[in-house]
Amino acid sequence: MQGSHDAVVSALHELAEIAANGKLSPGVRAAAERAAVVLRDRDAIVSATAARHHALVEAIPDAVVLHDVQTHILDVNAAACRLLGRTRETLLARDLGDFAPALTPEHLCRVVEEGRSGHASTIEAAIHMDDGHEIPVEVRSNLFRDNNESFIVSLLYDITARHATAGRLHEVEQRDLALLHSLDQGVTIRDGNGHIVYANPAAYRMFQVTENQLPQIERDGFPGWRFQDAHGETLASEQFPGMKALRSGAATELELICCWLPHVKSPLWMTATAVPLFHPGEDAPYQVVTTFSDVTELKRTRDLLEQTQALGNIGGYELTLENGQLVWTEEMYRLFDLSPEFPITLERALALFTPDSRELAQRTINELAAGATTRREYEIVTAIGRKRWVSAISQPIRHGDAIHSLSGMFQDITERKLLELELRHKAVTDPVTGLPNRESILDELERGIAAMSDGTGPTLLYVDLDRFKVINGVLGADVGDCLLTSAAERLRECLPNGARCGRFAGDEFLVVLPGSLREDEPHWLADAINQAFQRPFEHAGEEFVITASIGIARCPRDGETAQQLLQHAEAAMDEAKERGRNAWRAFSPAIARRIENHLVIQSQLRMALANNELRLVYQPQVELLGGRVVAAEALLRWDHPLRGELRPLAFVQHAESSGDIVAIGAWAIDQACRQLREWRDSGVHIERVAVNVSYRQLLSDSFLDSVIGALRRYDLPGASLELEMIERTLIDDTPDTMRMFKDLRDVGVVITIDDFGEGYSALNYLRRLPIDGFKISYDFMRRVPASAADAAICEAMIRVGHALGLGMVAEGVESEEQRRFLLCHGMTLGQGHLFSPALRADEFREFARARSTR
Repeated sequence: MQGSHDAVVSALHELAEIAANGKLSPGVRAAAERAAVVLRDRDAIVSATAARHHALVEAIPDAVVLHDVQTHILDVNAAACRLLGRTRETLLARDLGDFAPALTPEHLCRVVEEGRSGHASTIEAAIHMDDGHEIPVEVRSNLFRDNNESFIVSLLYDITARHATAGRLHEVEQRDLALLHSLDQGVTIRDGNGHIVYANPAAYRMFQVTENQLPQIERDGFPGWRFQDAHGETLASEQFPGMKALRSGAATELELICCWLPHVKSPLWMTATAVPLFHPGEDAPYQVVTTFSDVTELKRTRDLLEQTQALGNIGGYELTLENGQLVWTEEMYRLFDLSPEFPITLERALALFTPDSRELAQRTINELAAGATTRREYEIVTAIGRKRWVSAISQPIRHGDAIHSLSGMFQDITERKLLELELRHKAVTDPVTGLPNRESILDELERGIAAMSDGTGPTLLYVDLDRFKVINGVLGADVGDCLLTSAAERLRECLPNGARCGRFAGDEFLVVLPGSLREDEPHWLADAINQAFQRPFEHAGEEFVITASIGIARCPRDGETAQQLLQHAEAAMDEAKERGRNAWRAFSPAIARRIENHLVIQSQLRMALANNELRLVYQPQVELLGGRVVAAEALLRWDHPLRGELRPLAFVQHAESSGDIVAIGAWAIDQACRQLREWRDSGVHIERVAVNVSYRQLLSDSFLDSVIGALRRYDLPGASLELEMIERTLIDDTPDTMRMFKDLRDVGVVITIDDFGEGYSALNYLRRLPIDGFKISYDFMRRVPASAADAAICEAMIRVGHALGLGMVAEGVESEEQRRFLLCHGMTLGQGHLFSPALRADEFREFARARSTR
C-alpha cells in the first residue's frame, strides 16, 4: 500500500510540472491540473479505505496472519504479535510453521483446495513458545486472492480456556455418570440419530439384559421386543418417548408403556419421560435422556382397581365454563353425603372442601380451563360433617379449538389417606410406648434450638429407668415392654403444656421443654417425675418399683447444639445414678470437669500399655481349713506418671467406654498365663490364675484367639485359666455371648461369676448358663456374721452352689469369725486380707511356697 501511495505522489509531481510548463497550451495545462485533483482525491479515498481496513484488522481480538502456502508470514495484526510474543517486524521474517508445526505444507495445500470451492479449513494446533510451553489454538484458514496472487489468511484462536472448560466438563460428566449409576430408575441416553449410547445398571436390570447384549439387540432391531401404550396399541420405534423428543425437540410427558420381552414371560410396565439436550445456538438436539421406572406391580394393582370400579359407581361431574352449570352423578352425591334432590352449584360444592383444598380446586379449574389435564387429591367435609379424602382426575372438553367444559371423576381415597397418615405417624413413633421415637424427639430438640429467641432455648431432661434391665432379663421382654408402656404413660402425665417426651433408646427417655421457662421449672418437673415413679407399677397381679435417674441440660447455657445438650444431660443423669439413683442432677461445671477428666484419662490410658505403665498384682485364694494357696486372682494396677498407683475402679470404666479394654484385657490374660508358667517352672504349683473379663472383651472378635494364644504360648491347659465375669455380662446373654461361653468351655477354661449377689443377680443364670462357679461378693461378706440378713443370704448362696455343683470362693474374708462361718457352712476357699493382700509376683511365689508345707 505504501508503494502505491509513493507512485501517486510521483504522478502528482509530474502533473504539477506539466501544469506549470508555459510552453504547453492552456488546455493541456488545465487538463493536467484537473487530473492532479482527481488523482489526489482518489489517493485520499484509497488511503482512508486502507486505513479503515488496517484498523479493522487491528481491532480483531484474535490473531490474524497473512501467509503463503510455504507459511512465510506476509502480514500480521497486533493480536497475532501478542499471541506469538514477537514484534511485527520479527514475525515478517519468520514462517508460521516455526510456531505451529501442525500447519504443514500438505495441510495448507488442502486449505487452498477447499478455499477454491468456497470452504474454510479448521484444525487445532499448538503454538510452541520459546520458553518451552505450548498454547493450544484453533486455526481457521481460508484462501485469499489479491489480483492474480493467492495467499492464505489464518485466524488463530487461543483455546486454553476452552480446554480447561472441557476438562471441567469432563469431571462434571464423570460425576453425572456416577450419579446415573447410583439411581434405581432406568436411564438411557440416545445420540442425535436415535442410537443408544449409554444405559445405567438399573436399565440393564429392568430389561434383564447385560451391558454387552444391549448394543447387539439394538443393531438387530430389538427382535421379539414389542411395545404397547396404555391402551394396548402397538408402538413403533419412532413413537418411543426418546425418539419423539428427538423429533420435536421438546420433553415428553410421563408415558405408561408396556414392554414384552422375548426372554421374560410376563409383561414389563414402565413409566417413561424423555428430555432432549442441545448444544448452545443449535435447534436440533444432539442427545436425549430417557428415564423410566418399573411400575409393573403398580399397574397390576391399578388394573384390578379399574376392574373393581367398573363393577361399582365412580362419581363423575361436568362443569360448563360459559354459564358455570355443574352436573353430578349419583355417586358424587353419595361421596358428599348430599341428597340427589339437592340443587348443586359450583359455589355449594366448593363450600364442602376444606380451605386448603378449596384453594387447590379453584387453581385446578383455572389450569383445566387453560387446557391442562389434572389429577388432584382433596380433603372434604361432607354435608353431615364427615371428613373424607377424594381423588379427582379431570380434563377439558373441547368443541373445535375452544374449551367448552370440564369433566372428571372422583374417587373416595379416605382409607388410603388414613393409612398414609398412620404410616407417617409410625415413622416418627416408638412402637412400644407410642411416644415419639429417637429421631422425632431429637428433631423436636433441634427445632427448639433453631427457634431460640432472647437467649433462651429448650431444656432437655434425660430420663433413665433404674435397674430396668433386671426386670427385663428375669421376667422377659414382654413384661419389660408392658412396664415401658406404663412408664411412658406416667411420664406423659407429668408433662406441662408445650413439653414433649420421646423414647430415646431401651429404657431411656428424653423430655424437651420449650424455651422461656422459669429457672426452676425443669427442676420442678424432675421432682414430679421422681415422685410419680415412687408409685409401684402393676402387671399381672404383681407390683414393681422402678425409679428414675434424671439429668438436666439447658440451652444455650449447657450446650448450643442438640448433641451437646444430649451429651451433657446424659452426663448429669450418670451423676444422679452414681449418687444413689432415684434422683435428678442438673449439668454443672463440676460435671463438665468430670467429663473432661474422663477424656484425659481415656487419652492417657491409650498410651499406658505402650509405656509399660500397667502391671498385675496377685491375691491368693487359699483353703479356709489349711491355708494352702490354691489359685491366684490377677488384679490390674496402673502406675500413672502423675497420679501414682491407680486401682481398676479409677480407670477400667474409661477403658470399657473407649474400647481400650479389649487390648488391655488381652495383655492381662497373656501376662497372667506367663506368670503362672514361671511359678510352676520354679516349683510352686498353683492350680489356676483368675483374670477379670469385661463384657466388651466378650464382644470382641479377637477375644477367643487371645485366650487360646496365651494358653498355647505358655503350654498351659485350659483349666489353668479362670475368667471372672461380672453379672452385667450375663444380663446381655445374646447368642454371640452364649456362643463365646461354649467355645471357652470347649477349650477347658473355667468361667465364674464375680461379685455374685450384686447388681443384676438372677439365680436362674446359674442353672441355664455354662458357669463353673461364683464368688460371693465382698459387700455381703463384710457384714457377716454380724448381719443376720446378710448371713442368711450367704448361707443360701452356699447351699445353691453346692446343689448345682459349682465352685465357690468367698471374697473379702478379713476376720477369723468370717472364716469359721464359711467353714461351718461348707465353704472351702476364700480370699481376703485375713490371708494376704494383693502381692507382686515374686512376693506371691514366696507366700505360696511358705504355705505349701502346711
